[in-house]
Amino acid sequence: MRRLAITVLSLMCASGAVLADTPRDSPGTFTVGLENDLFGKGSDKHYTHGTEFTYVSDTLPRPLSRLPFYQLGDRGRFVWSLGQQMYTPSDISRRDLIEEDRPYAGWLFTSFGVLNEHLGRVRHVDKLELILGIVGPDSYAEDVQREVHRITDSEMPAGWDNQLDDEVTFDIQYQRQWLLPLAGDHIDLVPQVITSVGTSQRFAGVGATFRFGSGLSADYGPPLIRPTASGSHHFKQGQGFYWYLFVGAHGRYVDHNIFLDGNDDGDSHSVDRKEWVGDLQGGVVLGWSNWRITLTNIIRSREFDDQREPDEFGAVTITYRH
Repeated sequence: MRRLAITVLSLMCASGAVLADTPRDSPGTFTVGLENDLFGKGSDKHYTHGTEFTYVSDTLPRPLSRLPFYQLGDRGRFVWSLGQQMYTPSDISRRDLIEEDRPYAGWLFTSFGVLNEHLGRVRHVDKLELILGIVGPDSYAEDVQREVHRITDSEMPAGWDNQLDDEVTFDIQYQRQWLLPLAGDHIDLVPQVITSVGTSQRFAGVGATFRFGSGLSADYGPPLIRPTASGSHHFKQGQGFYWYLFVGAHGRYVDHNIFLDGNDDGDSHSVDRKEWVGDLQGGVVLGWSNWRITLTNIIRSREFDDQREPDEFGAVTITYRH
């Protein structure tokens, strides 16, 4: 646990300086997100679990005027997150290296960046983040999965000795979302573009989410864990009860994925990655006062050549606005 604490503190140190600059009396939004394949098909395989904690401030000490997407009157916010993801092959009972299936891999990461919301005739929000992480044993994915399986009396994963080696990752990610009302505050469309460059994942994607319900202007869609197309982690203050159903489709061209391509030195397990990957997602958002809960089901197309079928997993996200 001491090594885990040191690793987490190291990942957070870059965020600390920016957090210190945000107003101390400023309210903010806190989100806890859990994604797991047990919420989908009910088995441990491929992207098996993700956890992410996110904080979004309501204000910044100064406007984002130096950024190219800033316009006079825009609202700037600071965003910070800490998360962990874990990946396993389909058969976690085997100790040997399963060459035709994806590698065991864990990722511990922190990100910090800015949100810029434009409230003009066509509302949109820009998000720019720096993501620092570590892949390998020091991500502690093995430790977390084993402990959870021990507590839940589930089958113990046997092949973590074959996981990717320790490697520090560095990424920059940008996304923009537009809010396009179709029928007042009851039906809308939220298109999105996203790109990520760096050492863990490099991709460019487009997509859109269709929403039906009430109070849609409260946010920009369901908050999910990267690389899934995500909506806003913040929502409008002073909102009464609101709800909506949503369905979305997103596709991306993947130039690099360390969790499939293996370590940069080439001395690790890897599989033949597919360049085009798509996600279908659907679910419900319920919000009232300072709280919001999101339930999502996600189907992801095959990510490597020997993968037999698409993956399915679910997400539960709880957000509180202070």
